[in-house]
Amino acid sequence: MRRQSAAEAKRDFSQVLRAAEQGEETVVLRNGRPVAVVAPYSGDEPRRSLPRPIRPGGLLSLVGLFADWETMDADLDGIVAARQQAVDRPPVDFTR
Repeated sequence: MRRQSAAEAKRDFSQVLRAAEQGEETVVLRNGRPVAVVAPYSGDEPRRSLPRPIRPGGLLSLVGLFADWETMDADLDGIVAARQQAVDRPPVDFTR
């Protein structure tokens, strides 16, 4: 198993791929710590799934959250209309 810094792996990526084709794994290091492995691919291996976050954040946390909000369209229309009529702030120009 080879070990290369990220900069070396980037510079010599064709060699890293060639090594993988020949069955050799390359561990990629960042600041001396292993962060990735470039390894030979076998089409019959089951594909590993990505780890699921313990507590989703961002847009992922909104999935399914509003499924039972029956008046959402009307409520959002009201919010947009109120925002457009606000005198304390100029309206948002979406044409830019």
